[in-house]
Amino acid sequence: MKQAYHLSILLLVLLTPGFLLGKEPRSLEKIPTSYFQTEGGKLAYLELGHGKRNLILLPGIGDRKESYLELARLLAKDNFVFVFDLRGLGESDLSFSSYGPKETAEDILSFIQKKDLQNVYIVANSMTAASAVYIRSKEESRVLGLILSGPFVRDKAPISFGMKTLIHFVFRGPWGPSAWASFYESLFPVNPPKDLKERSEKIKTNLKEDGRMAAVRSMLLAPKTECEPALELVSGNVIVVMGSKDPDFDSPEEEANWIAKTLKGRVSLYEGAGHYPFVEDPERFYSDVQMLWQKN
Repeated sequence: MKQAYHLSILLLVLLTPGFLLGKEPRSLEKIPTSYFQTEGGKLAYLELGHGKRNLILLPGIGDRKESYLELARLLAKDNFVFVFDLRGLGESDLSFSSYGPKETAEDILSFIQKKDLQNVYIVANSMTAASAVYIRSKEESRVLGLILSGPFVRDKAPISFGMKTLIHFVFRGPWGPSAWASFYESLFPVNPPKDLKERSEKIKTNLKEDGRMAAVRSMLLAPKTECEPALELVSGNVIVVMGSKDPDFDSPEEEANWIAKTLKGRVSLYEGAGHYPFVEDPERFYSDVQMLWQKN
């Protein structure tokens, strides 16, 4: 986590007049939501398409499954696509006792095993990249490839006391959802999508529901130490997609290269993109995902 950047952004959203205001979002285009029962609660997901491959799409912290819809529809032309809400977010339950990359990995492992899925490929963003690596380390015969977007797969240093305090303050209380929405918008520093405000408003509306900001805070503070050992067990057919202007990293290209070297994968660098390349350029991202099985 790029702590200096986050500190400045979090302070900025608190000090910006009117950041609590916003238009009501337009109604979502409805795709039937399915639910997967785990020991701790239900996970919401969308199921699209058909084909011999099974693609699982995992959003990052605070995001919703609907953020992947453009990409999911492209992938659904010739694949089964499962797009998830994480624990405590979107339409998933709030009954879970903990939140983080290991918990997400365990949820998806359970889904893959109970559904007896084969030929699985995982697309993960931000925190859930660590989850994806862990999942593949446990189910290498089923999970054949990974796309890691804006990925956090390791903890370079513990979160400082000051950052922990700021996270608890900024993302708690009635201003928390608006603060997160403003932070989300900052992660598109160069080429924001035309519907960024609408996306942001939908995220804010979801986070206003009781308990959802608590899930976000838990994820932000959750360590990746339980998933990091999996980096030594996963090798090949990994694509690291990184925006060259991703403000979450001091050096996006350096981190992408380190992950690709560690996992014996390759890097696809999106010039000028931020933390969500699949939103900024879904067509190119779709082509990158296809490379996973075109090499097999």
